Amino acid sequence: MALPKLNKNVLFLGGAILLGIIAALLSVSYIQERVAEATAAVQVEVAETQVVVSRRNLDIGDTISESDMVTRNMPVDFVPADAVTTENYVGFIDRMVRSPIKQGTPLSASALVPAYDKFSHVIVPGKVGYTLSVNENNSISGMIAPGDRVDILLTYSGDKDFGGGKKSNQGDKVVPLLENITVLATGTRIGDVPEGMGDSAFSSVTLELAPNQAELLTAGQKTGDLRVLLRNYEDNTPFGLSGLSEKTLMSLFSSGGGDDVEYIIGGN
Repeated sequence: MALPKLNKNVLFLGGAILLGIIAALLSVSYIQERVAEATAAVQVEVAETQVVVSRRNLDIGDTISESDMVTRNMPVDFVPADAVTTENYVGFIDRMVRSPIKQGTPLSASALVPAYDKFSHVIVPGKVGYTLSVNENNSISGMIAPGDRVDILLTYSGDKDFGGGKKSNQGDKVVPLLENITVLATGTRIGDVPEGMGDSAFSSVTLELAPNQAELLTAGQKTGDLRVLLRNYEDNTPFGLSGLSEKTLMSLFSSGGGDDVEYIIGGN
């Protein structure tokens, strides 16, 4: 009995299906290999180390205590070379902050200086610390704190003899002397007042000034009275004041209906 002949079309179709199945299996295998490689690359362990970070935001002049320090694991590549570690953190307790430190940021030795020991390290290079005596009014009732920014007004007598017998006849005059000045210390306080240390009364403030500003303030102290104004820490807006005399102030309250006729009484 003769075997039936297979249709060539059937053979071609079967071969195509078989090749398609083989290609699909190879594709799946290739994709699985690529996924495995990508997953392995992502799962590569990043070298970490334990460092000390700040529990809160710290401003210039603050003193860092042990309660402000917490430990955290961080990738080695993001850790400063002079980072404070769990092994050496004790040596940095009660040090003063030299530059602002954000919460969660690793503490570095360069950002901290010994409190009451190297206070000059807090001063920006090119500037000086200038201590100014203040009273209850000038200290904003003791509300000024290290790290605050202040402005200073100068009040002096405008009725001074400018030579040749000429006087300004303006009365007292108020002029802006310095603006946006950083307070480094109030009395001997260079950071937050520790608990149990009593109130924050002080009779002087130490300001961070450029040398020419220190010269200006020294002359201002000899010329008249100073008034310290407290501004918002983040406000750097220039006030744009040009000064105000007593005569100009009084003219603001005049009715404007009077005349400037000079009356001569008595005599011929």
